[in-house]
Amino acid sequence: METYCKVLIVDDEMLVRQGIRHLLDWESEGFQIVGEASNGQDALDMVKRLEPNLILTDIVMPVMSGEELVRVVKGLYPEIEIVVLSSYGEFEYVRSTFQNGVADYLLKPKLDANSLLAVLKKTVQGMPAFRHMEFRNDKGQSVDYVLDKLISGYAMEIDSAEMGTQFPYPCFILFVADIQESSSSSLMKRNEEWIETLLKGLVQDAGQPFIIRRLSHQDSHIRFLLNTEDAGRMDAIHVGEQVVDAGVRGGSSFYVALSQSFKRVEELHDVYTQDILKVLDHRFFLSDQQLLFADELMEQEENSDTFDSEAFAAELNHQDFQEAFERLSRYVASMPGRLDTDMFEFKSFLGHSLFNIIVALLHFHYEARTLDEAKYEYFRAIHEAKHIGEVRALLAKFLNEATDCVTGNKTSAPGIQKILMYLDEHFTEPLTLTEVAKQFHFNPSYLSNYFTIHNKEGFNEYLNRIRIERACELLRDTSQMSISEISALVGYSDHSYFTKVFRKLMGTSPSHYRKK
Repeated sequence: METYCKVLIVDDEMLVRQGIRHLLDWESEGFQIVGEASNGQDALDMVKRLEPNLILTDIVMPVMSGEELVRVVKGLYPEIEIVVLSSYGEFEYVRSTFQNGVADYLLKPKLDANSLLAVLKKTVQGMPAFRHMEFRNDKGQSVDYVLDKLISGYAMEIDSAEMGTQFPYPCFILFVADIQESSSSSLMKRNEEWIETLLKGLVQDAGQPFIIRRLSHQDSHIRFLLNTEDAGRMDAIHVGEQVVDAGVRGGSSFYVALSQSFKRVEELHDVYTQDILKVLDHRFFLSDQQLLFADELMEQEENSDTFDSEAFAAELNHQDFQEAFERLSRYVASMPGRLDTDMFEFKSFLGHSLFNIIVALLHFHYEARTLDEAKYEYFRAIHEAKHIGEVRALLAKFLNEATDCVTGNKTSAPGIQKILMYLDEHFTEPLTLTEVAKQFHFNPSYLSNYFTIHNKEGFNEYLNRIRIERACELLRDTSQMSISEISALVGYSDHSYFTKVFRKLMGTSPSHYRKK
């Protein structure tokens, strides 16, 4: 009696299931399809009843996903082998299934009989019950399957003769278009087909012969492998320029990255991850160019400009604003072309630096309320900036406004600044208008008028506000101190007066504020 490897097919699309069923003469190859399921839950019920040896499953399905099905089956039936059927954009899900013991995966859009049979044969030969099986056919893996495995980082045995037939020239170039706005699989497919048609048309006019092979796309990356003569890279660059220009004319702006030339197709994964991804990750620092070359970007030397945060903070604290602004501007001006900085870290750093400037201006009582109100718009624009040129323009605008705050308004008069700073530093002491006037050699009534003219609050209003703000911090953060102790600590010798002022400014009593 002949022994078959029993297979269960799981996919929510009936046409896919039927296509797989009719892709092979299953029994002649030593396999038997024992059932089909449209979701993971139905498949799990069938596993108990049909006892399959191998499951072919989709990833994205209703009721129970393939990812969950893999986890449950491998937990309950570890002897059952599972092969995942994946669409282009699902590789992260596929990666997670391998952690739960998946044997292999296949791309559904490029599923063919040879690739499917090769994976089945390899999987079954690792199962003790079927090691004796002799496969009647010896169909090899398709070139598309091999290339997909290689670019994903899997080691593959390559049929050199077959590869030589498909790629007769000695030089390979990886061509990747990053289509940021493509979200749906149908839109991505249309872009793939459009670029492939365009490429094939353009290389006919090139001086060198080209073989073009479309690879599986990864996220927003449409990938092609070019095979040409050693001298063909200049033509590949020219073709890349024409593809970018055609995209701009068609209203579809995208980035194109070209790898260095390489000799062995086995290098595909390293070229993609170390050259292409690197240059695409750093395109923010490459001004607004859309054609990127991995071999033209040099690593920064060890003595690349770094930002001295301590010096910047000291300049702000000493009101050396011009020096601080110039320091920040010089550093941002040094960023184009750099590969030693992450885009997100840089944007976060810049937003933080702008925030510190605003805090310093307000702390020293410069009229920076308009700039403070605009800060979130600046943060948003920095976050959404596509390249370093946009950020440099935003910084220049911000620093011009910050400079105006320092030099162009009467509330930054040196006299009132010194008085406000004195109050900020000594508000915990029992200050009075008379004592402060004496400190600055003013008549008390003149100080009162001067204060009102140059500040939006009067002397007592300002002093009470900064004292109550400090009291609120202590009430929130300190549970060991009594309210009486806090009132004394922030400069009020009369506890009842402190409570009266607190209620007036905060709308509630200190004790109720602490409870809230």
